[in-house]
Amino acid sequence: MENPALEKHPWARFIPHRLDVEWEFIGGAAIHPEIEGIRGRSVVFLITKTFTRFERLLAKILRAPKQVRRTMHPTQSMLWELIDNQRNFSEICSIMERLYHEDIVPVGPRVQAYLEVFVRLNVVTVFKPQEVE
Repeated sequence: MENPALEKHPWARFIPHRLDVEWEFIGGAAIHPEIEGIRGRSVVFLITKTFTRFERLLAKILRAPKQVRRTMHPTQSMLWELIDNQRNFSEICSIMERLYHEDIVPVGPRVQAYLEVFVRLNVVTVFKPQEVE
């Protein structure tokens, strides 16, 4: 299923890259494509907290956890698995569209929004490939 709108999307050729971050799978397998290494399980980011001196004191007194566990939505989890530092934005969108159909329409803006969340969380960066002359 080709989507001509994806080829015209400003991010069509951008390639998302995972940053070095702790994460893990939870739960059983859900919807997933027949792509090796893609499990379709939920992803949880393990984000280490950074405290000021005062916050560190309060955290010690209150026995606050040193890590935040942030569970991703199933579609965000799938996106995380599809980011392999080689697939470009339009390829990822095509796979997501095949898996989720109307649940992710419009696919381009939805996937872009998910990637922007990952960038804000500092777990992904997005590179524009150099133009061939």
